[in-house]
Amino acid sequence: MIATYTQLHQSDIREIVSSYDLTMVDYERIAPGATNSHYLLRAQQGSYVLTVFDDKTLAQTVEQGRLLSLLKEHVFPTTRPLLAVNGKMAIMHKTGPVMMKEYVAGEVYRYPDKTMLHQVGTTMAELHQVPCPGFLSRRQPYGVQKFSSIQGQKIDTEYEGWIAERLPYLEQQKPQGLPRGLIHGDIFYDNVLFEGTRLAAIIDFEDVACEDKVFDLGMGIVGLCRKGQGVVLEKAQALVKGYAQIRELEEEEKRALQLYVEYAAATVSCWRYWKYHIDAPSVENADKHWQMVRVAEGVQSIPKARFLEIVFN
Repeated sequence: MIATYTQLHQSDIREIVSSYDLTMVDYERIAPGATNSHYLLRAQQGSYVLTVFDDKTLAQTVEQGRLLSLLKEHVFPTTRPLLAVNGKMAIMHKTGPVMMKEYVAGEVYRYPDKTMLHQVGTTMAELHQVPCPGFLSRRQPYGVQKFSSIQGQKIDTEYEGWIAERLPYLEQQKPQGLPRGLIHGDIFYDNVLFEGTRLAAIIDFEDVACEDKVFDLGMGIVGLCRKGQGVVLEKAQALVKGYAQIRELEEEEKRALQLYVEYAAATVSCWRYWKYHIDAPSVENADKHWQMVRVAEGVQSIPKARFLEIVFN
C-alpha cells in the first residue's frame, strides 16, 4: 500500500466551501502531514483549515470533530471544528471525508526552551483533566497499531528483530492500574504552536486515546526534549514541573516515567518503519526508525536514580 495525498482543484475547494456558507477569497495547500491533506482557506469570514482525511472513514472523521467540540467546551487551546450548513461535523466529498476547522496562528519550535516546555506540561495536564468521552473508540498508541504489519517483512532484519523483542518486553513491564484518561498520543514539537514564547495551541488529535496518562508525558519528552538522539533531562524536568502545576503525578507514575519514555520512542520507531518502508517507501527517510531506537536505548541506559533525581528535582 502506498500512501496517497488528495490534490484538490479549485472547483473542489469551491464546492466544499459552499457547504459551509463561506465566501472564499483564496487558498493554498499546506505541506501534507503524515497522512492527510490540508489547505489554508482565507474567506471573508476568517481563516480556516480544510482537511481531507485520506486514511479515515466519515464516521472516524465525525468522531474527531466531536472530540474537538468537547475540547472547546473545556476551553482547551486547540483548533475548533466548523459545522457545515447542514449541521454536520464533517461532510463527504468525492475525494473523501472533509472537515473545516478554524485556523490557529502560531509557530512551531523544534527546540522549545524550558519556559515553553513548562507551558506545554501545564496544558497537557489540563487535557488529562478532560473526561475521556464514551464515543472515543478504544485505540492503542499509534506505533503499536503497526507492530503486526512490520513483522516478517525482512526489509531491515536487524530492526525487525529488535522491535519484536523490545516492544513486547516494554509492554510487559508497564505497571498495572496507573491513572488513565484522555491523552493526545503524539506530543511532538510540530503539534505545538506558539505565539512568540506563549503557547497558542496543541493540535493534531488524530492519535488521541484513553490510555495511561504518563504515556503522554513520555511521548512529550521524546517529541520535545531531545538533542540529537538523546533526551535532555533538564528539559524533561521543565515539562514535568509544568504538568505538576495542574496534576501531581502519583509515585508509581514517577517511577514508571523512564520506562514510558523508552516505550514512546519504541512505538515511534515502529510507526516510522511502517511508514517509510511499507506505507510510503522513502529513501530519504529510510533510517529514521533508527533515530528512535537510539533514543530508546539512550533513555534505558540512564541510571534510574539519576533520571528520577533530575526530572523530579
